[in-house]
Amino acid sequence: MRKFGFLMVFLVLFGLLAGAVSAGEDYKEVQKSEYIVGWDGSANVTLQTIFYSPEDMVNATKKSILEMGIENATKMFVAQKVQALAGLGLTLENATGEIIGYNTTGPLTTVVRGRLVNFARYYSYDGVWEITLDALRISDLVRINPAAVNGSIYLENYFTITLPEGAVIKNLTRGFDVESNGSYIKLETESSGRVINVHSVIYLKEGISQDSLKVLYSKLQPVVIAYTGKEGSENYTTWNMVIRNNITVRENETILDTVEEYIEPADYVNYLKVQFISGGVQNAEQSLYQRYFQQFQAEGIQVIGGNVRILNLNSTGPLVVKYHWVLQGLVKRANDSYVYVYNPKLELGTLDFPYRLNAEVNETKITRIILPEGYHFTSIPSDISVSSKAGSVTMKIENVSEREVVITSNVLLRYGVPAEDYKDLMAKVPDKVEFRYVNDVEAGSKSTCGPAFLVGLAVVPLLLRRRK
Repeated sequence: MRKFGFLMVFLVLFGLLAGAVSAGEDYKEVQKSEYIVGWDGSANVTLQTIFYSPEDMVNATKKSILEMGIENATKMFVAQKVQALAGLGLTLENATGEIIGYNTTGPLTTVVRGRLVNFARYYSYDGVWEITLDALRISDLVRINPAAVNGSIYLENYFTITLPEGAVIKNLTRGFDVESNGSYIKLETESSGRVINVHSVIYLKEGISQDSLKVLYSKLQPVVIAYTGKEGSENYTTWNMVIRNNITVRENETILDTVEEYIEPADYVNYLKVQFISGGVQNAEQSLYQRYFQQFQAEGIQVIGGNVRILNLNSTGPLVVKYHWVLQGLVKRANDSYVYVYNPKLELGTLDFPYRLNAEVNETKITRIILPEGYHFTSIPSDISVSSKAGSVTMKIENVSEREVVITSNVLLRYGVPAEDYKDLMAKVPDKVEFRYVNDVEAGSKSTCGPAFLVGLAVVPLLLRRRK
């Protein structure tokens, strides 16, 4: 028999206590959640889950609870629920729990009560409070393969959200129905005064096909509740880093020196430091070296020499990663000139977030290009300065001499910017600009090799890997 995936935190409890149990009947679970929201964004919550079937899983869980003892089982269940909510970015304080029906026949019920911090978030960007509700159980569905379950899956969910006194609802996600070959997802939303009711049903028929899943899952999205009434305080993370590149072009090779400085968020910077130390600094340096080395190879660039150094691991300051490369093939002759292609959007032009950016992003890149004697720049792009409510993108160019330029770029994205406003900002910035230069001796000669480029690296820095 195939086995059910563990859908909810209570089934995590089941897995811990009773181990994996085969199921030969449908899985049915009902959730009832109540949230009473305050003007500080927190909510007093009651989260109830009723587990109906398969019967063998229900009975095995009850047996394990009795063997373990109701007090210990409840503590474990509450701890697991707190951890699960933390994975969604929610902090549950003063959590208490209750398990009902463990010593009787019928369904098994779990209840958790407590206070959710930052359940609602305030965005000064447009002066609204927002609640993002996982009413369609997206966080659970992504962890299971319904096609591998021996039985159907039925998840029904009821949510009641009471907003603070004086709250005015500005937006509420609309309900919908979607069906495919007997499986379906239904979402209903309604509001009355400051009370919002949300009802959802997810029914996945036994043996559901991947095509049907694709149809149903295309509709999955959180329920967003936006309201006004009072200003609030913002609590968010800032992603802040500075990258410095020195590119020294020589006759037969190019020296590339890069310094990446990771400044914020402090908790993630410290996490990286701990990971590098615990896993071995040399191992981390070698891993980063190989990442760049492979990209150079993929772009037809030969690595003559190079090294990576990770610094500031035992300090409270920023994490610093230094790269030194000696390369051949980074610059190639093309007709009577050479081209350096630069992306003024840095690595931030194609961020993918569904609704709002829940962090502030501030990245600066400084690139210095030094040409050899006998070369000079013939075409340098104009400065860029684009700004909107969403943030800003700037690129300033300093002409140090006819064979040296310094490019200083910054991308700042504001906390809470909606995805459409972000896209509008980036649409105003070119994807690339070109710096052209020539060899004074070769400038008059001709070639048929086509355009060549001084390659702009696209290796995603450590912070951006996490952010994406």
